[in-house]
Amino acid sequence: MPTVADIFRQAADANRADPRRNGNLIPLDNQPEIVIAGDLHGHRSNLAKVLEYADLPHHPERILVLQEIVHGPLDERTGLDRSVELLMRVARVRLACPNLLFLLGNHDLAQVTGNEITKEGRGVCKAFSLSLADAFGPEASEVALALNDFLLSTPLAIRFGRGIMVTHSLPAPERMKFASPDILAAQGYTDRDMRRGGGAYEWTWGRNQTPQQLDGLAAELGVQFFVMGHRHSPEGFELVPNRAISLTCDSDRGCILHLPNDANVTLENVQQYLKPVIALTK
Repeated sequence: MPTVADIFRQAADANRADPRRNGNLIPLDNQPEIVIAGDLHGHRSNLAKVLEYADLPHHPERILVLQEIVHGPLDERTGLDRSVELLMRVARVRLACPNLLFLLGNHDLAQVTGNEITKEGRGVCKAFSLSLADAFGPEASEVALALNDFLLSTPLAIRFGRGIMVTHSLPAPERMKFASPDILAAQGYTDRDMRRGGGAYEWTWGRNQTPQQLDGLAAELGVQFFVMGHRHSPEGFELVPNRAISLTCDSDRGCILHLPNDANVTLENVQQYLKPVIALTK
């Protein structure tokens, strides 16, 4: 029986060997439909609802995109961050269903590099590492290495349908000089890419995008509309003028997008494709 470390390594291998992959981008221009979730951060019931709704074993034509499983709330009983259990589930589903895709996020990079993130007064990377030690004991180091390999095997972006690009975030306007789109064509990530000023870092940490910047990126990339995570939105989504939306799935107000291939998505019509996670049914 494969160990937890084996499962993460096998899922990482599957990500890197994906025949659809083109560097750190996966183009899915001809895929019939896509379901996109925002940051999950250990929200167990939302992950279960999204997986059940996507029903990938019975819908091989459908793509499901997940992001930022790690760094959840502390368990009331143990005081530990148990989001590794959700990441294990995602890795297993990835092995069974190639149409589950996972985007690289800033929390994933932070966990790999040890660049601590403070949230609600605690270091989330430290809390996650403590949970690995509690769950896996002497095997925790091996699990952590395999888990990091899985996180770093994931792409930065997915392109879908009529000019839709799905990313965890986009560079901040004032950081564009550090954030060449060349990172999308690169094969994986160097250590420099993962640090401040590197491509992967800037493409996952960026905030405060402006309409002018998005217009410029869209023209450069041949994109019409961006779908992101990264922003914590109390309503479950946030419109980002003039051509983007961000999704949140780490609260009871979380939302997903379910898009057909022929959707001509704009800021004016994107909400018709939104679905509250709490109301999802097959």
